[in-house]
Amino acid sequence: MSVARLLRTCFIRAPLIPFAMLAALSAEPAGADEPLAKVIADGKPWEMFVVKRRASNILVFRPDGGGAISDGLASIHPTWRAVLGGICVRPKPGDAERCLDLARTKDGIAASQNGRTVWVLKR
Repeated sequence: MSVARLLRTCFIRAPLIPFAMLAALSAEPAGADEPLAKVIADGKPWEMFVVKRRASNILVFRPDGGGAISDGLASIHPTWRAVLGGICVRPKPGDAERCLDLARTKDGIAASQNGRTVWVLKR
């Protein structure tokens, strides 16, 4: 039985099915083809594990290109921009921009430079 026919049949038999449930049955996962830089920049906090320092921070990137990185004692307010396959981050005005490749991993989203993982984001 096709999904369309199944949904139509269910709708006729139970017209009070919540719209969200119908959308969940027919929609693809959100952000499946979206660049990872834009997935990260949703304005919500990520746990950021910095590999070299073996330290965790909280990272929040907003869709407008701004954000914050905090270790609990201090915070910086970097800017970012999406690039093909990754993200470029400027920690503070006047600092050099650092571009990183982004990839999904079993642990979350990894940012790497020259083949070495710099940080990993998790939720």
